[in-house]
Amino acid sequence: MRALIVLFLAIFAVPLGAAVKPDHILQDPQARLYQEIVDEKLQKRFGAQMALYMQAMRPANAVNGNGTLRIRPPRGGKRRTVPVEFRTFAQEAALVNHYSIQQGALTVRAAVGKDTQYEWAATEKEPEQLNAEQAMRPFAGTDFWMADLGLEMLRWPNQNVIERKLRRGELCSVLVSRPAKVTEGGYSKVVSWVDEDSMGIVRAELFDAQGKLLKIFEPKAFKKIDGQWHLKEMEMRNEQTGSRTAIVFELKPAPKR
Repeated sequence: MRALIVLFLAIFAVPLGAAVKPDHILQDPQARLYQEIVDEKLQKRFGAQMALYMQAMRPANAVNGNGTLRIRPPRGGKRRTVPVEFRTFAQEAALVNHYSIQQGALTVRAAVGKDTQYEWAATEKEPEQLNAEQAMRPFAGTDFWMADLGLEMLRWPNQNVIERKLRRGELCSVLVSRPAKVTEGGYSKVVSWVDEDSMGIVRAELFDAQGKLLKIFEPKAFKKIDGQWHLKEMEMRNEQTGSRTAIVFELKPAPKR
């Protein structure tokens, strides 16, 4: 099966507005050889095009999910599972992802060209509005930060495609994303292998503020719904502590109105 992996949770098939795939993909869609992109201007142009296209993608249909967070803490800790409910849908120009656990609910609203809106509503408390920097914190005590679930790195100002290479049998563009400034406790860069067919993330490496590898994201399992492949399981591993978290969903189509 082809690695049809888009964003972190589901296949998104419909780009908004005038977003198009980067020039290097359109000009050479069948490339199968390693290609290094040396020209810095081309790196930036292709990177900006890719980040914009990925921001603009939306689900063809809303998808609901019930599943679990499978958490393996740092070495020696006790493993635990946390039930979670998930929904993803398009609302006008925004993509909305909603995660609900016993302790509360996280809503991520993302629109092209606008700051991502994060809302954490702890049980029996007033909702808390978070900016991107405040969202650099674990979701439900897992290795997934809220900003990871919002794919915040696609909105950083520095986006460069540095090479094209095969990964898991798919031709990928290697996208390096860097924030405007590095803050303590945040990321210094994220390196993503993006499948040029589906424009989904096959692997991502996330580096801490000191430039050391912190976490690795990889998709693990898929399910076909209404003729589209959806990501059923994904994993984030912390390379510094040895902890890891898998999010496993039992996906189903949203009820039709």
